[in-house]
Amino acid sequence: MIALQGKRILVTRSKSQANPLIKKIEEEGGVPYHTPLLNFQLNASESHEGILNRLHDYSWVFLTSANGVKFFFKLLKRKNVSLPKGLKFAIVGSKTERALKRFGYQADFIPSRYRASTMGEEFFDIHPDPGMILYIRGNRSRDVLPDIFKDKGVFFQSMTVYDTLLVKETKDDIIQWVEEHSLDALTFTSPSIVHAYMIIVKDIKEKGLDIPCFCIGPTTAKTAKEHGFRHIHVPDQYTMNHMFNQMIHYFSNEGKR
Repeated sequence: MIALQGKRILVTRSKSQANPLIKKIEEEGGVPYHTPLLNFQLNASESHEGILNRLHDYSWVFLTSANGVKFFFKLLKRKNVSLPKGLKFAIVGSKTERALKRFGYQADFIPSRYRASTMGEEFFDIHPDPGMILYIRGNRSRDVLPDIFKDKGVFFQSMTVYDTLLVKETKDDIIQWVEEHSLDALTFTSPSIVHAYMIIVKDIKEKGLDIPCFCIGPTTAKTAKEHGFRHIHVPDQYTMNHMFNQMIHYFSNEGKR
């Protein structure tokens, strides 16, 4: 029997991001319940003008997600701004790296592990005096890197290039699935998605806390734990493929129920 035969798995990413995971679930006999929880939109605030007009003052751009890359370059195009030569990119994650390459740029620094804290530690080990840093973020991004920048005493600016919004249209479907015990597993790929899920099920959350949840990394898992989930699984490497492989392992072994 294939590992996920008949297993009903909630996939919470947007369609374009979720398609590879949906395909893998179907290939293993699973049933993806796809409903995006979050939408992302460009933040083209006029407050960005000052930074964009002084990009030549910065030595490094820090990017920690594919969305950050996408909306940073979308903002540059909207404002008709070109990147100065010599600007370097520090990125985290294979998807972020691929997104950057699609715009014709190579990463100049990638940490050994896909965590912001590791990124900060390893970056300053190699570049103790990096010059001015531009940190690209979303409105719900955590402050791990800004806190490290402050601790190191380097000059940096943060620029919020996209906003994360809850997709309210998905609420009724998810509530029904949880109430009817229709889900065998949940997939969470960011702390924001965990928060969004809990907002939706807040009135019935106890019914869903025993559903196994597969988190892409320790930060997402920590958020799930804080919300009371009792069966949390995190892969050794923080990628969608490794998260999927852990799901396969779970349902092939101790996950049978």
